[in-house]
Amino acid sequence: MAFFLALVFGLVISIIGIIIPGMLNMTIAKISVKENKHQALQFAFGAVVVVFFQAFLGTYFAKFLDAHPVFSDGIKKIGTFIFIALTVVFTILGMRAHKQKTLTVQLENKKNRFLFGMALSAINMLAIPWYAFTSLLVASKEWFYYDIISILLFSVAAALGTYVVFYWYAVFFKKIEHKLVFLVKNINFLIAFLTGLVAISSLYKMYFQ
Repeated sequence: MAFFLALVFGLVISIIGIIIPGMLNMTIAKISVKENKHQALQFAFGAVVVVFFQAFLGTYFAKFLDAHPVFSDGIKKIGTFIFIALTVVFTILGMRAHKQKTLTVQLENKKNRFLFGMALSAINMLAIPWYAFTSLLVASKEWFYYDIISILLFSVAAALGTYVVFYWYAVFFKKIEHKLVFLVKNINFLIAFLTGLVAISSLYKMYFQ
């Protein structure tokens, strides 16, 4: 049962983390439209190879934090101020997005889309913290355990879930592009609202409880 839950949470957490239009999935969509689906999926496969290692490192780091509560408390304090910064950043991005009439993604002139996907995925600095904190959350409910098999299954499922979302963008982007314009313009405000709530909640727990 524990191994099954590791697969389920790996899938769910990865899909939630990547389904919102961002640098990677919008690049895949544009490659699919301007080149072809095969090139887009080459990019996607390169990206998910990196996602596997990001998920593994994130959950392994979370295992360390789970075993050392002193470090965990310090990380929580740092995380609170990171969420405050993210609230400000996403608010600014939302204001800028409203000034754009279309979605614009610059494509590098690269022949090897697999390596391009790996490179672009590797600079996604939020991936490792995302998997670390979400795995800590489910582990706190005793739904996930930090044995090596569970971590590996979680990482494989995270890569698979990410690839499913990328495939969806590569295949269906053209049909829903007009809807994504509205979503992209407003999603930053939603993220800012959510990170703001987390920051306020964390500050309250730190100073008033």
